[in-house]
Parts: sequence; C-alpha cells; structure tokens
Amino acid sequence: MKLFSLSKFVNIPNFKSLDPFTEIIEVKEPKLMVYSLTQQHNMSCTPVVKRRDEVLKGQVIGESENKSVGPIYSSVSGKVKQITTEVGLDGDKYEVVVIENDGLYKELEREKIDYKSLSFEQLKEHIKNLGLVETQNLTTRKRGLHIPFKKACKNILLNAQESGLYGQIDTYLFMAEKEDFLNGIEILRNLYKDADIKLLTTNDQTTVKGFSELLKETNVEIVPKKPTQYYHDINLASRDVFSDFNMKDTMVLDAFMLPALARGIRDNELTHYQYILVNGNDTKKPGIYKVINGSQIKDLQEASEAMDPFRMVGGSILSGDAIYSLDTTIDKGIREILFLSKDEVARDEEINCIKCGRCQDICPMNLKPWELNEMAINRDFDDFFKNRGGMCVECGLCSYVCPSKRHLLQSFKTAKKASRG
Repeated sequence: MKLFSLSKFVNIPNFKSLDPFTEIIEVKEPKLMVYSLTQQHNMSCTPVVKRRDEVLKGQVIGESENKSVGPIYSSVSGKVKQITTEVGLDGDKYEVVVIENDGLYKELEREKIDYKSLSFEQLKEHIKNLGLVETQNLTTRKRGLHIPFKKACKNILLNAQESGLYGQIDTYLFMAEKEDFLNGIEILRNLYKDADIKLLTTNDQTTVKGFSELLKETNVEIVPKKPTQYYHDINLASRDVFSDFNMKDTMVLDAFMLPALARGIRDNELTHYQYILVNGNDTKKPGIYKVINGSQIKDLQEASEAMDPFRMVGGSILSGDAIYSLDTTIDKGIREILFLSKDEVARDEEINCIKCGRCQDICPMNLKPWELNEMAINRDFDDFFKNRGGMCVECGLCSYVCPSKRHLLQSFKTAKKASRG
C-alpha cells in the first residue's frame, strides 16, 4: 500500500493581496489529449474504447458500473493512441486514455430535450450523464458523484466561495459565463418556483460589484463572506447562511458548475473545458486560463511561461496538493494551480507541537487536529476515526495557522487513504 508522501508539503508564509483577473486566456489544445479515468479520488471508470479506435468529440470513453458516477467524454475527435497509466495529482498512478487530436472536432450529435417535460428521476439521470462532478461537498466528491439535486427545497445556496491566497477565480462567472449563469438561475426558478436563492461569495470589492450588476434583476441575494472562510463542504455553507434548522430544506450547488448545468439541462450540451486560476511568482503570465478537458499540467506551465517552479500546487493553496509530475492530467474540480518560486515557499522544517490550540480554534468541524496528527503519525488509524478524523473537510486551515509548521492536513489525508487500502 502506498501512502501520501509528505516530502512536498508546502507552507506559504503570508497571505498575498488578492488579484482580481479580468482577462480570460485560452490554452491551445494539445496534440495528445490525456483523460484520467479517475476524475475523483477513489471512483474509477472503465474504458469503453480501445487502441486505434476513432472517436468523436462528445463520445463516451469511460463509464462506471456505479450508477451514481457520470461518464467521461472525449473533448476532441481523433484516434485512441493508447490506454496506459499516468501519475495523478496525489502521486499515485491511474489509468488514462490517450487520444491523438486530429484538429477537426467532429462532434457526436446529441438530441435536444425539453427539461420541463422530464420527471425528477429522469432529470437526475440526465444531469448525471452530463459528466459533471460535484467538488465542494467533501462526502460527494470523494465518492466521485455527480451534482446533487433535491426533489423539493425551500432554499437554494449557490456557493461561489472559492478563493485561493493568490487571486479570485470567480470573476469569470460574471464575465465570460454570465449569460449561461443567468440561464442557470432561470432554470432553478422554473424547477423550484418558491425557493429563496442566495449566492455565497467572497467579500472583495470586484466580486461583490460584478455579481451585484449581474444579478440586479434576478431577486437573488448576495451573501459576501471574508475570503479566509473557506466553504468546501455544503453542510458548512448552508449551516452558516440558512442555519441548522433549514438544512433539510436547503439545496447547495457549486456556483462554478451552474453555467455548465444550464447548457446541459436546457440544450443537452456538454461542457468540455474549465477555468483555472494560474498564479505564483514563477509564472510570467498569471491569470484565469480556459483549458480544454484532457490537458495536462505542462500545457498550463507552457502557456503561463512558468519556467522553473520550485513547487507546484493544484487545487488551492489551503486545500490543494503538491503536484508530482508535469504530465499530471488536469482533473475536473481543480480551480487553481500555483507555480511557486524558491523564495516564495517557506521551507521551515516542522517542529514539535507546542499545544497552542490554534488549529483547534480554527477548525470548522470542531476537531482537535493536533491530537489527530499524532494518531496519524503513529498509524493509530482506529483511534483516528474514533476521534472523528473522518469528519475533516480538508480545508487546510489548521496547517496554515500552525506556528510549528506541522503537516496536519497531509497526515489526515494519509490516514484516510490508508483506511481505504
């Protein structure tokens, strides 16, 4: 059994001033497209194509026997070069499908639908088949499941609280994707006619102004929060905005998925790209990049002119992972990639825990990270889970505030991975 390596743990010494990016930079499609069949941590698809097969854009190339897991689509047309393994974001090897892009983008035709005529179960199945993956709810994303919809709800929270220490990623929602974002809200209004819809955002001036202008005629309330409050779990987000009493009547959706949902529900159109914030002192061109599915980290490195990064982080700086290889596939749900210079990374060695309690004070789940860390290091995984270690939402706040630079989050990931075998 291979455990997470802690050798590439990254400590960033201080918050940087958040950069609001207004330009969208498109990354050129590579010749070889590499699609991971494990888009989430522990739920893999099986390839349904073989070497030398001709595929079309929008054709299914991977499916799971688990009916809750959506399919994986090719974002280009071309020929299957090989089915092999590549190193993933966590350092493990995963099965991938490599397709040689023919540059023609011949597309598989998809039938139009009328979502208003679908039953709830038919709508859920249709959403699953869009191939979108929930990333904000820890329980859901660890199982690799699709976007969760409720049959009925009184409250809807659109969670746009995704801000790293190195910039704002949400600006593209009220810029490049604004039309489909509004279409998504209209669809929610049609499906849940009396629901109270709120948008949870960071509280920086650019974000609040952008969303206020976009949503001025929608009757959607904006709830701005400090960017240090990371809502990576739907339960934490809904509890904070609508209170514990309304949890069962509240549906939380990843706001960054709403434009893709709108295209898929209204027009049965697949979304073959994602937006990623690229930053760090090693890149000469920081900004928001539009990347086609099947791209690799090296494609973003080249486009952003990151010549010699000392460390690379994928995800976000608090909840991300050290990137082990430039050949790593950019999976769904990665919102930020940092190419960090040597001077930018605090290389402090971790020292003994001083029992200051800062990690416990900041933990949104009221855990005792300092105790869980000792259990993980001692491989006492039974006690780790008895003390609610499995409830960790992996926000990374404990590691960030720790004065002893303890590798708290990484040790928790190790314990969880060990439990899965």
